[in-house]
Amino acid sequence: MFQPAPEEIMQRVREDVPCSICLDILDDPVSIECGHKVCRGCLAAHCSSVSSQTYRCPECGHPCSKHRMIPDTRIKNLVEKIGDTPQEGRETERQGPGAQPAPGRPVQLAHLDKEGVLILDKEALSLCLEQGGAGDAPVCLVSIIGEQRRGKSFLLNCLLCLLRSPDARDGSWMGQEDELLEGFEWRADMQQVTKGVWAWSQPFWVLAKGEKVAVLLVDTEGSMDIERNKETSIKLSALSMLLSSYQILNIGCRVKDPDLEYLEIFVQVAEVVGEAYGLDPIQHLDLLVRDWSSSQVLGAQGGEQHLRHVRQMLAATSPCKHPKALEMLKRNSTRCYLMPFPGKRIVTGMEGTLRGMDEDFWEWLRDYITAVVGSASRHVRRDRHGELLTGTQLAAKIKNLSDMMKKHCFGFSSPCQMAITFHNERAMDRARRDHADFLREKDGDSQTLISCLKVRPGKMAELFAERRGQLLGRCRTDMREPAPEKAAQLTELEEELTGEAETFLQSYGKRFKEFVIAAGVGAGALVLAQVGGAAGAGIAAAAALGMAEAAALGAGVGAVAGICVGGGVGGSISRRDTMRAEATAGQREQGDGTEEQSDEVPLI
Repeated sequence: MFQPAPEEIMQRVREDVPCSICLDILDDPVSIECGHKVCRGCLAAHCSSVSSQTYRCPECGHPCSKHRMIPDTRIKNLVEKIGDTPQEGRETERQGPGAQPAPGRPVQLAHLDKEGVLILDKEALSLCLEQGGAGDAPVCLVSIIGEQRRGKSFLLNCLLCLLRSPDARDGSWMGQEDELLEGFEWRADMQQVTKGVWAWSQPFWVLAKGEKVAVLLVDTEGSMDIERNKETSIKLSALSMLLSSYQILNIGCRVKDPDLEYLEIFVQVAEVVGEAYGLDPIQHLDLLVRDWSSSQVLGAQGGEQHLRHVRQMLAATSPCKHPKALEMLKRNSTRCYLMPFPGKRIVTGMEGTLRGMDEDFWEWLRDYITAVVGSASRHVRRDRHGELLTGTQLAAKIKNLSDMMKKHCFGFSSPCQMAITFHNERAMDRARRDHADFLREKDGDSQTLISCLKVRPGKMAELFAERRGQLLGRCRTDMREPAPEKAAQLTELEEELTGEAETFLQSYGKRFKEFVIAAGVGAGALVLAQVGGAAGAGIAAAAALGMAEAAALGAGVGAVAGICVGGGVGGSISRRDTMRAEATAGQREQGDGTEEQSDEVPLI
């Protein structure tokens, strides 16, 4: 009987566990109501395009609820075992760099809604930065920004070609002459293609000092687009800064004043974001000049000459028109690279193939792409202290920035206003932390009977009100102007701190009551033992608590003991304190029960 080879068996198994949406092997598989299996990230992207609470299964068309997706651990374990199995011609994430990576696809990380607000897709971000092994690994992010319609997506697809074929030689990684460049969507016309921010869904793996580094590619819409307002450009720049450790500024023909003006704003934004999140503003910057025709010297050598000229031109102006840009251009981590015209067939959209490129363009393109990929392992994302950041750590910072953008709708109109927004948010965060520390301190100090009975609940409420006033006053002084949202922010902060205090005070009141009962029982047993320990305990409890419930407890305990004197005295105190409790009802905190005596005088 014919027995298939092990490789053939594994291939058949792989064919049985595809995602119904991306048709690739399942990644973080979930079951939907109709029974089909899909990748969690694919399903999230599929559901995002549907406005209702239901969608139709992409395979069978069955209506399914957005909220019913069940993790399939058995399939997930099977997929992981398949991933551990070597397969000829296919590289898995667990095998590391050195073979053919997973195919992946472009996913949109951020888009602009109808009001122009930048919306982050956290599911897509997680797919790129927290799954596929990138979550626990150092990451290098190659990000391209610049003017629209200058071939940014085209360049990323060339990077994809080499990253997919890292062992290819002599430019064979570009494929056959008639193969179309695929990956990120691009076309050669005047209409904008890329909207928002996109990234490649699967990391590519390179080695850095024996450790695997996840390389991710990021594409951003034309940040200098005149159709976009300045606030949108600033938000795109802020997001791009976080999503980059190797930043490429794509420029047409030569470095011009609008390019320097944009770079000036970008550096300012990067510095603000870097200070807020503990990052170097720009780790590495390439000025990639396209369609260069001013001299015969191209590539890195021509770029160094042009960069030197730009620096001299900027330094000659007094005062310097773009000081931040000049400072950036002087850094050792900044370089310039010149590339010639790509060819008529490329720019007119007639051919997006290797055959459509002019020969000299292809040679310089190959040189540049090889240099970028070859240096990727040296440009891992780090914080200001030089510590490596994993994909998960970076994703957390990006989500935090996105939340702040949505929260402060007026705070990103300029780099200066953006700095004020970040500063004011830090001032509020300090108040939140100090209030949390104060709460923990008071909670810790009141864990024992003696320490708790030293501060009545009413007095504790006064302490919290006093501390809240101090923190709000400090915030009001520290927050910078202009801040249109300042009053609303302070009101929100006051409500937040008040809510935290009320929650604690309710718990504290119950704890205080329990300790008072315990102290009263103990005191009654010792001091009033001659008239009956139980009766004494009842009297002490009633006298100490001074509230209807505790007074009733005192009378009850005395009565149970059967001692007339203790019961009579306890009942008398009960009646007196019941009248007090009724007279002060509605004016005291529930569960407090000590306000009939001065809060300035502790029980102990």
